[in-house]
Amino acid sequence: MRLLGIADIYNKEGYLLIKPHVGQVLKYVGAEVHDSMGRKIGRVIDVIGRTDDPRLVVKLNYRDIGEFLANRKERVYFTLPWKARKARK
Repeated sequence: MRLLGIADIYNKEGYLLIKPHVGQVLKYVGAEVHDSMGRKIGRVIDVIGRTDDPRLVVKLNYRDIGEFLANRKERVYFTLPWKARKARK
């Protein structure tokens, strides 16, 4: 797992916005997102915002964890799906 970014904003529909700490954010769409304990919390589904300050949209598996992550500005991590890892090589 590698650092994806910092949890920024949570909304009640079950989406978490991440302020990325990675470049080329579009290639992370589809990546699995994990908390600092290594538990899978969701998947990146979109990129929004300005090109100089983008946000990654994460669809959470469990809504109750989103508010906790955003309030504490927790670090979140990613792993790429098998197909994406294979294509990157």
